[in-house]
Amino acid sequence: MITLDSILAQAAARVDTFARTAADIPYERKGVLYSEMLFLQAALGDALPPRLVESGRARGQSTHLLAACLPGTQILSVEHDPDSPDVPVAAARLAPFSNVKLLFGDSMVMVPELVQPGDAVLIDGPKGYRALRLAFDVLARCRPRAVFIHDCGLGSEERTFLDRHLPGTLYSDARAYIERYAFLDEPCRAVHPDSARLDHEAGRSYGPTVACLPFDPQRDYASLRRRTRVTALSDRISNGIRRRLGSPG
Repeated sequence: MITLDSILAQAAARVDTFARTAADIPYERKGVLYSEMLFLQAALGDALPPRLVESGRARGQSTHLLAACLPGTQILSVEHDPDSPDVPVAAARLAPFSNVKLLFGDSMVMVPELVQPGDAVLIDGPKGYRALRLAFDVLARCRPRAVFIHDCGLGSEERTFLDRHLPGTLYSDARAYIERYAFLDEPCRAVHPDSARLDHEAGRSYGPTVACLPFDPQRDYASLRRRTRVTALSDRISNGIRRRLGSPG
C-alpha cells in the first residue's frame, strides 16, 4: 500500500543514490523537478514495475530521469507531435538508454492499449480534465500499480477535482516530504528561480507537483471518469457566464 509514510521511508533509503544519479542530468526549464522524481521512485518502492508508460515527453527531462533511476524498468514514452522541435533534443538525450522506447501518437488512445497490470504510468500531457480522464481510463481498464499526474499544483483543475473526489491522492508538495527533499531542486532554482519556492504565498504549491493515484480495486474509476466530463462541462458553462457578465455592455 502506498502512503505518505511509506514514501518518506523509501525516499530516505534512496535519496543518496538518487542525488548521485541526478547530478549528471542537467535540468530543463519547465521540466519535472528532481524532488518530484524521487517522490515517484519512492512511491513505487522496492517492487519496481517491469514497465512504466509515460504520456508526454517534450525534451525528455522526465524520461531521462526515469531511464537513469529505473534501469531495470522498460520506459515506453508516448509523444503526440513527431514534428515538434523538442523531438530531436529528446532523442539525443535518450539514445544511450536501452530501456527506453520512443513512441508517437494520441496518448488518449495509445496509453490504455500499452499499459498492463502492475505497470506504472506518468501523465505529463494531456493536461486538465483530459489528464484525469486518461488516468481514470487506465485505472479502470488496466489495473496499473499507480498512475502519476504532473502539474497538479494547488488551484489546478486536476488538484481541485482529486481533492474533492479522490481524497486519498498523494502529492509531492506534501510539507513533510518537501521539508526533507527540497534541497534536491537547487539546480532547478538556478535555472528557473520560481520553479520550486518554499516562500510562496498561501494557496501556491511547491513546484508543479506530482500526484500519485495508487490503484484501488474497490474504487469505481469508470464513474470518476464520467464525472470529469460533467465537471468539465459545468466549468465551461460557468466560465462562459462569468465572461459574458463581465464584458462591457
